[in-house]
Order: sequence, then structure tokens, then C-alpha cells
Amino acid sequence: MLDENMVWLRVVLVSLLAVTFTGGAESGISLQILPKERPIRKEIGSSFVLTCRPSSAPDIKLVTNLEWRDKNGRRIDVINRASPIFVQKMASDSGSMLHFTSLTDNQAGTYSCHATYSNTEHLSASVEVSTFVDISFLEAPENQYPIAGSHSIIKCKVKGNPYPIIEWYKSDTIIDENTPRYLPKNDGLYITNVTEEDDGLYRCTATVPQTGEYKERNIKVEVLVAPKVKPMEPVSVVEGETASVMCSATGKPPPIYTWIKSDLRNDLSKTDRFFVKNTTGELIMNRVEFGDDGYYKCKAENMGGRDETTVKINVLVKPRIYELLNATDAVSNQTRLVCKVKGRPPPRITFRKLSNPQPFRLGAQDNDPRIVLERQFFEAEGEAFGTLVISNLTRSDDGLYQCIAENTPGTAYRNGHITVLFKPTFNRTRDLPPVWSWENRPGNLSCLPEAIPNATVVWRWNQIEISEENFNNGRLQRNIFEVIGSSPRSFLIVKPHNQPSLYTKYECIARNQLGEASVKVELKQAFVPGPINQVRAHSITATTVKFSIMPPSNYDGLPIRSYTVQYKPERQIYWDGASMHTWSNGAPYILENLIPEVTYHFRFAARNEVGIGPWINGETITMPRRSTPAEPRILLPSLVVSDELPIDEEVVSPYSNHFELRWNVPADNGEPIDYYDIRHCVVDRSEGQYRERDCTEHQPQSVQYTTYQLEYLSPDTLYRVELRAHNAMGYSTPAQLHVRTARGVGPVLPAGGTRMSSAMIIGLVVLAVIIILLIVDVTCCLVNRTGLIALCFEKARRKKADEEDTKLGSYKAAPAHPNSLNLPQPIKLAGTPTTTEEKEPLRQHDEKPSSVEFDGRQVHTKRGEIIGKHSAV
Repeated sequence: MLDENMVWLRVVLVSLLAVTFTGGAESGISLQILPKERPIRKEIGSSFVLTCRPSSAPDIKLVTNLEWRDKNGRRIDVINRASPIFVQKMASDSGSMLHFTSLTDNQAGTYSCHATYSNTEHLSASVEVSTFVDISFLEAPENQYPIAGSHSIIKCKVKGNPYPIIEWYKSDTIIDENTPRYLPKNDGLYITNVTEEDDGLYRCTATVPQTGEYKERNIKVEVLVAPKVKPMEPVSVVEGETASVMCSATGKPPPIYTWIKSDLRNDLSKTDRFFVKNTTGELIMNRVEFGDDGYYKCKAENMGGRDETTVKINVLVKPRIYELLNATDAVSNQTRLVCKVKGRPPPRITFRKLSNPQPFRLGAQDNDPRIVLERQFFEAEGEAFGTLVISNLTRSDDGLYQCIAENTPGTAYRNGHITVLFKPTFNRTRDLPPVWSWENRPGNLSCLPEAIPNATVVWRWNQIEISEENFNNGRLQRNIFEVIGSSPRSFLIVKPHNQPSLYTKYECIARNQLGEASVKVELKQAFVPGPINQVRAHSITATTVKFSIMPPSNYDGLPIRSYTVQYKPERQIYWDGASMHTWSNGAPYILENLIPEVTYHFRFAARNEVGIGPWINGETITMPRRSTPAEPRILLPSLVVSDELPIDEEVVSPYSNHFELRWNVPADNGEPIDYYDIRHCVVDRSEGQYRERDCTEHQPQSVQYTTYQLEYLSPDTLYRVELRAHNAMGYSTPAQLHVRTARGVGPVLPAGGTRMSSAMIIGLVVLAVIIILLIVDVTCCLVNRTGLIALCFEKARRKKADEEDTKLGSYKAAPAHPNSLNLPQPIKLAGTPTTTEEKEPLRQHDEKPSSVEFDGRQVHTKRGEIIGKHSAV
């Protein structure tokens, strides 16, 4: 404290001396040092200039020998820039500047300026230069990170002269020695047992009361929390696949993760097939290999510390069946089908027969104790064996068996075969049909035994084996027998050559190492069919006859393929040139296109592969005269089982508002049918009586169609439908059907009960569209003078009214269009063109003439193109 008072006293004395001048009292001239403040206080390290110049001098040129002296009274050199203090003269007013390039503490003191006036009078002035050190923060980082649970210091070291007073604040609350866990000191703020609550913004302030200097530093404190890795359970991954293992840790800031394989001690982020997400802790294993199985370390690290944990990664291996050998054994023996599998964990093995979806269970099977499933596991090698044991083999055990290996990562399948050996048998071909031969055609006898292994086949005739040896020794004729093949199938070709003894039974003998079996095949001689037993005619019309034919009696030859009829008019004497018709066996025997009122003679014969049998005469029939068509037969819906329905029975339509009527074409009875007439009426049924009302006659229907849609029917209503066929002779008797429509919403009827046809509805829609377009066009014409009407008015205004225009607009100038005449139009069915014009496609033209002219005969464009001859525009 005493030293500090002495400094201030020295400053005061220097100030008093600075304003005292030696000499000059007589002349009134003096020296002035700038700047004027006293004392001059400058920060160490700063640079500044002191200027000395005369004042109140009548003639400045009389002031000479101007110089500066340091605090020890020594003269300071003029312009020596290498020195930390040097003097530089001023040319303008004979002044002198004292330069301090970098002020230091030992440069503090009193500096004086001296000069001579008129070579006789001595002038001087002095000034006190004092130094100070400004407040500065030497070690006070703006972001500091203490670790939770430790004793830490928030650093704030300050430099200054005089030394400042340090104070601490947190969120504008002062921290002093009485604040718990906080201890302010000159080098920082000490905190004991740091917690996350110590996060925040701190303010370190430095104050120098003597000078009034003040500075502060904001320090953001973020408490670091060391990582804590969560324990991990063992993880299973599958070989060959991509797997992900997640490691999780707490910490502040979030830690950075590292994965290491324990046995290799290598960083997995620097190896192939592995990828480490160091910010999330995820380990990605690409194409997992068998050797990846083992222990792994997960390390988590941040600025607060590190932690680690160890996890076991189990590599699971999908099952792989590396051996499944087929088994072969004879009937009644025991066989074993062994399936060997690798995998981790060792797979569970079972079998199933491919013909049965259910696999066998472990041990003996409940439904078949002969079959036993056995298993063996080898944990260390990752292998398993499965054995299917079948005792007392039967032929039904033969077939494909599937080995099924299952473990956690997957399932493997492989098929193996159990072959059951058995001696030849003809169980499936015991009753073979005879082989037929006629007209010396070779007979082809086949033999196909069942046997494993395949059997060798030989043939016998009359106890003589048909072999090369018997051909060579003359016991058999080589040109009669030929054997093709001996295993597994054999054919015997027999050429009878009119030898009845060859039409007999031949024995086929099959042998293998397990035994033999035989079967006999008969070769029979075939003949044409015998005479037909009976033919009767029924359902005779003017042009058709339907026959019923009874086949020959006691016939056991080749099957009858067809029946043939010959017929001739009574006036024709011989059968040569008679008409002929053939029916397939079992087809409707109907003969058509006969002539009415003509008497015919008929004869019939049966035919098989050998040929046609003898003819038998049938009835002589006189065809009826031409008449109205036969009654059509209405086909009932598919929901009705029988096509025959009593007239009083009802057919239920599947629809509520329409019914599809279908029928068969009836016999025309000599005149072609030209149309069908359809009529339907609503029927009220009361006490077994029918009363008709609201009958509707439909337009005649073309003979090209045998279906018709009855539309606009009412729901849940009974209708009687009548169908008649018409030809030149008149109408047939009507076919009738009662139809009841289903329940539902019926068709919409207009007021008055008249139904609207589809054409009427379409016409109304088209008319409404035309009216709307016309209204829009009129509106466009009145508002914007655009549209078709406006275009017509514009052309009419520009065009001269000449005689040709009058002709073009006159109804007398053009011939009447055929449609304008009230002529009866032919009935046109939907989809059937009636004229040549309707059959030809419309021709499209790219050019569209903008105007036309009419000369009384032809219509011309203005370019001279003829559009049409004798056409009305």
C-alpha cells in the first residue's frame, strides 16, 4: 500500500513540474507537450507519440536546439528507428515528436523537452509517462466440459495491473464461497461431484476499482456423461445372409461405437463384409460365413470416457442334405433309407412319401408299425442322421420318399427312391380283349408284364416256344410268326395265311430272377356284322323319317361302327343308283330331305371294320303331303332337369324383368319355315284355371335365330308364352310355356302403361343432346357472333342471291329421297344387313368441300369435283 501511495505522489509532483517553465519569464515564450492530459497513462505494448513545440513565440525561428531527454536526463537520438524510443523533427512548426514503438514497464518515467530562445534563453517542459496492464483472460475457454461424478474446475485465469477482482455468476445469480459445491478461486470455479444439473451458462467478471476497468467472459458448461453400454444377449445370424446386430449405450454427448472380434482383435470397420455405423452402434454383417461365429466386443466412447460389452454371435447354418442314397430290396425284406444332414443347430429329420402329404412321426407309425423313423444328432459336428426303416416290404412301399431337414434358419428337401423288387405279374392285364384279324391281315398281340427288375418275355403257341431255335430246326414257320422286343414289352405278329389253327390263344411268359408269370392272348378271326334284327319307323313328317334300329342278335364280333340305309322311290325298280345315308352307331337315325307324297322303299345294313353286313328290307313308307310345320320344342333353362315339362307346370326365370326363350327347329313338313311367331300374356291363376290379360304380339322372328329375349316383364308375375312356326302352309300348333319371373324391381313403365322400347329411349336421348347443342349455338351467335348459325348468316350475307341458289333451296329441284316416301319397309333384324349399301363399309374422305353448287342434275364443289350424281342436298 505504501508503494502505491508513493507512485501517486510522484505523479502529482511531476504534474506540477510539467507546468513550471525555466526561463522565458522575460520573453513570455514557452514549450508545450501534447497530448495535454496529465499524467499520460498508456498500456504496456502500445505505441504512441509525444509532441513538443514552442508556443507564444513572436518568431518561431528564434527557438533552436530543440531536443528530448529520457527519465535519466539523457539526450534521445533523432530518428533512430531501430531504438524502441526515437525522436523525429517536424518540418512545419519546428516541433519534435518522441516515438514509443512498443511501451514497456521500465520505460515509465518523466520525459522532458529542451530548447534555446534567441541563443540566450533556456526553455524546457516535462511530462510523466505511466504504464498499466489491461484486463485479459489468459485461460478461459468459452466451452468447457467437466465430467459427471468428478471434481472439476471451470477455468478463468485473468491478467491485469492492478490485478482485478474476480466474480462468478450462473444465470445472473452470483456464486460465492457460501454456494454449495462451488468454490471460486483466482484460477477458476471449483465444483465438487459434478452432475448434469451443472450444465448452463457461466459468467466470469474481472473489475479494477482504481481504474474502473471491467471485463467479463461467458463460458458455456456442458457436463459430460461417460458412456454406459447396455448388456447384450447372444445373437443368432444365418449363414449366407445379411445380419444386423445393434449395440446401445447411454452417454453425453452420444458416444462413438467400435466393434472388435475378440479372437482377432481387429477393428471390424476396416474389414471386408462388415460395416459399422459408429453413431448408432449397428454392426452389419454381409454374407455371413461359418467362421463368423464367436465373441465380439462393442466399445462406446465419448469425451467423458469409454465402456464396452461382449456379446456372443451364433452363426446358424441352414440344413444341407449331403447324402441320401436310394434303397432297393425285394418284397418281404427290410430296407433302410438313410438321410445325412449338416446344419447349425443340428437339424431335425423326418420323411414322407410323396404320395402322402403327412410326414412320418418319430418311432413306429400308428397306422403301419412296419415303418419306423430313427434319428441321431451330433452336436459338435453340426450333423444329424435320419433313418427310415421299412420291414416286410410290399409293392405299395415302392416310390419316391422325401427327406425333410428342419432347424431354426430354414428347411431342406431331397427326394430318394425305394425300389421294391417283385416277380412278374399280369394283375392289371389279366383280362385282355381278343385281337382280331381278317382277310389274312397280321394280328398284333402285345404283352406288358409288371416286374422289378424288368422281366424277359417269351411267347408260346400250342406249347411250342416261339424262338429263333424253333425257327431254325423247322418246328415253326418263320414267315408266320415275328417277335418284336423281349423286355419290358413284347409284340407277337401272327400272319394267319388262311390257317384256322392259328386263330387260337397264345401264351405270354414273363421271367426275372424272382420268378415268372404268364397270361394268354387270343387271336380271333373277324367277319362282317350279321343282319340287323329289326328296324321301325316313327316320327314321320312330309320330308323326314326317324328310325329305331335293333342290332344283330348274339353278335360277338368286332364292334358295329355305323348303320347304312338305302332308299329309292317306288317307281325306281333297281337298287343301283339308290340314295344312301350312313349314321354313326348310337346317333339319332333321322333321314331328311325326302319328297312329300312319294312312296319310298328302304333297306338297312350294319358296318364294322371288316365291312358292311347283309341288307334287310325295311318298311315301305308313303310320305305325307305338305303341311304346316311341326310344333317347335321349347328348350327349358338349365335349372330345369328335364326338357319335358307338363303344360300346367311353371318355369321360374332367374331374372325379374326378362326371359330368354330358346327352341329347337321343328320339321318344316315340305315347305321351308319362313318365320316364328311369339306371343306372351300375363296369366292369373285361380282355382286351377288360367285367365290371360295384357297379351303382347311380337314381331315375326327370322328363321336364322332360335332364341328371343322377352323384355320389360314385371317381377314375380306369371306369363304364358306361345311359340309357333310358320311356312307357306300356315302356322304350326303352338308350343306353350308358363314362366314366372323372379322377385325384384321391374322395368320402368311410362304413364298409361305403355312400355318404352330401347329405340325410343335412345331417340329421346339424341333429341335432348341436339336441343342442348342448338341452345348453346344460338347463345354463342347472339353473344359472340360465333358458332354454326353465325357462320351461316355470314355466308348468306356475302353470297349473291342468284337463280342457282333458288334451285338449290327449292324442294322441286331435287328428287325425293327414298326414305321420304311412305313405303312399307322390310323387317330388319339386329345385326343383319338388308341392302348392298348396308353391307359396304362407309368410305372416309380426307377432303371436305366448303361449298357446293347444284345445276339441276349434279352437285359440284367450287373446284369442280363431282360429289354425287342425282343427289339431293
